[in-house]
Amino acid sequence: MLETTNFNSPHIKSATYDDITHSLYVRFTNGDYYVYYDVIPMDYVGFLSTEDHSQFVKDRLEMKYDKRRLH
Repeated sequence: MLETTNFNSPHIKSATYDDITHSLYVRFTNGDYYVYYDVIPMDYVGFLSTEDHSQFVKDRLEMKYDKRRLH
């Protein structure tokens, strides 16, 4: 099941999490769109609940998960 969340953030527009494949799709306000693979549910919940989503992407997602830029 896909769950999409919109953010009121200067850098992140929205995120969609696929709880079957554990893929996290992140759309940035500058138009960039990335998928992060094999994101554990705990990190997705952490991403949703953090006060600084951009910092969470840099500190957790970028360091821990493979990603690919989408069009």
